[in-house]
Amino acid sequence: MTSSHSTSVDPMPELTTLVINDQLAELLQLPARATLEQESLPAYLPKRRWFSGGVEDVKQVKLLYAVPFGGADQPYVLCEVEVVRQSGANEHYQVPLGYVGEQDAGGGLPQQLALAQLRRGGQLGLLTDGYTLPGFVRHVMGQLSTRSVLGWQGSEIQFVPTARLQELGDLSNAKVKLISAEQSNSSAIIDEQAVLKLVRRVLPGIHPEAEIGGYLTAAGFAHIAPLLGEVRRVDEQGVPHTLMILQGYLNNQGDAWQWTLNNLERAVREELAGGQAEQNNMHGALAELETFAGLLGKRLGEMHVALGQASDNPDFGYHETGDAEVAEWSQSITAQVREALKVIAEGRGHLPGEAANQADWLAARHAQILERVDDLARRSAGGIRMRVHGDLHLGQVLVVQGDAYLIDFEGEPTRTLEERRAFYSPLKDVAGMLRSFDYAAAMVTRSALNNHAAPSDEQARRHIAELYRSQARTAFNEAYRLAAADLPHAWHDREGEVAALALFCIEKAAYEIMYEARYRPDWLEVPVQGLIELSNYLLGSGKR
Repeated sequence: MTSSHSTSVDPMPELTTLVINDQLAELLQLPARATLEQESLPAYLPKRRWFSGGVEDVKQVKLLYAVPFGGADQPYVLCEVEVVRQSGANEHYQVPLGYVGEQDAGGGLPQQLALAQLRRGGQLGLLTDGYTLPGFVRHVMGQLSTRSVLGWQGSEIQFVPTARLQELGDLSNAKVKLISAEQSNSSAIIDEQAVLKLVRRVLPGIHPEAEIGGYLTAAGFAHIAPLLGEVRRVDEQGVPHTLMILQGYLNNQGDAWQWTLNNLERAVREELAGGQAEQNNMHGALAELETFAGLLGKRLGEMHVALGQASDNPDFGYHETGDAEVAEWSQSITAQVREALKVIAEGRGHLPGEAANQADWLAARHAQILERVDDLARRSAGGIRMRVHGDLHLGQVLVVQGDAYLIDFEGEPTRTLEERRAFYSPLKDVAGMLRSFDYAAAMVTRSALNNHAAPSDEQARRHIAELYRSQARTAFNEAYRLAAADLPHAWHDREGEVAALALFCIEKAAYEIMYEARYRPDWLEVPVQGLIELSNYLLGSGKR
């Protein structure tokens, strides 16, 4: 094709222009550094979904380092920035940078996520998020395969592969597909064999995603994405900071949340087409959902047994729950439920008629509910505490050929790494999944309300939601108990397991109430209904 027919280059975005001689490491030198810290980064960071807060909360941005990475033809730098908040608090974010020439910028992610124009010698191009450039990911793979170590002013950036990575062969020239540049972490699929996750919010300490993933991989637990490697910065004091995590790729049918919602919609259509939901149809949507819930319970139980084995590693194994932990649970969960009840009272105006009546019912039993929470905590003594997933719901599960694979072990992102790595009751994970079933069922019924469905459609949706919720919970619980039977619980109370599960379900419902009240008040009735049911247990059959 002649030049007269070549594809035109999109106009360069209106960005500040930086000037360097050649190497991207020169970005640490004035005046480029001052422009980056005072103009480009303060404007860029608040627009990213992985960044916490808005531009008004940013007091200062500092470029901590720019370690050369790549070659002359594909230059990158590994970077972290420190963000100082107006409150004085500071956070570290990883923003690897790369250069893309004007003719190569196109209109894709490298241009969309550019920080500045960059004049590099006689060339003009863009300074962009390096993770948007396939060459960056390939270079990471090459560094992992050779176990490279990059030094920088007393710190090291270590590329640490596991034995499993060698099984994949050379991936330094593999096809790279970016799947999430703008989530809390950024991920890329490498030749449908591996997934490289770039950790955006960098924290000091051992990262639970790499730690638990590595432990389960070494233990031979198959129903996770196996750990293949980790990139970490180790500072002058020897403290690790995880920058990237490489895991095996799972060819999947999507996450279990969306898969469940799709099948629930199919179950509604089947119901409207002739009531197949209650027929003995092994190929119906509800039957598939019930089977999957059982598999999910089995896989979770198997994972807990793998994590709960006695271990010489002090960060794993298990401890029995004693009086100190019981007192801590009672104090902490009682405080959360008290706050949730307060939030319900204050948010009563956002609740529809029946939910408002339920709020009044809860308010009238405030003291009794808190008393029973303490009772549940005391009856939970003797159960074990161990490493758990910590943030388990249907969205943290992949459906792989109809089976369940557990992913994303980083824990609740609002907690510190130390909190995420603490020992908890395995029933905390069970409670999280049970509450997720409730939310999936609620999605079915709320769809009818949002779409002003006909009465027959609304009735079918309520019927399917109730059937799904009951079947999924039963199948999941039964399979979990069977698979987790070898966990060495030594309950002091004969109903200790039931009490502990109720306790952590209440804790989860309280958390959901506070979350929904703050971010999605229209959804507040869902966890309120959950708390109502749990309170009925507390004040009825659970009362002793």
